[in-house]
Amino acid sequence: MSQTPARTLPAARLRAVNAALVVAGSLLMVLGAHVAVHVPFSPVPITGQTLALPIVVALLGKRRALSAMFLYLAEGATGLHAFAPSGVPGFLALIGPTAGYLWSFPLAAYVIGSLFELGLVDHVIGRAIATIAGELVVFSLGALWLSHFVGVDKAFLMGVAPFVIGDALKVFIVAVGGGSLTRIVPAVFKA
Repeated sequence: MSQTPARTLPAARLRAVNAALVVAGSLLMVLGAHVAVHVPFSPVPITGQTLALPIVVALLGKRRALSAMFLYLAEGATGLHAFAPSGVPGFLALIGPTAGYLWSFPLAAYVIGSLFELGLVDHVIGRAIATIAGELVVFSLGALWLSHFVGVDKAFLMGVAPFVIGDALKVFIVAVGGGSLTRIVPAVFKA
């Protein structure tokens, strides 16, 4: 039985596809940022970013997702309306009260992607564990940075507690639906 060799794209075309995937991942984060609800007692809005993040990782793989997160931060820093509309705009968002959440996205993408690469992406429980690990990175760094503005005692109440139930639902969505996401972008494009 003969095997047909796998088709590969020319290098230039592969780079273009990779760039397009990274841009698409950053735009998914922008979309997640604009699915936002203002929390009256907190500078941190409820957004779809913590749902978009593991979806981007599942779709693109660790390396491209990491690039997409850095591109997302660069888009917001340049003044594009990439960050949540209720927050501080542009570069100031990267040093303001919610900066810890924003800066945590690349690290969370790396953690989720590393766990997915270990095989956790193949099982519902594994996807839930990887997504929870990413959420812990986001909320730990976010609350730590927020504590510089509101104090340690209020950082948990303003920056973590209001989001637990919604993020549990996001973890469920990724855990249940994430397996099919990994098949959307063919493995040849995953980095």
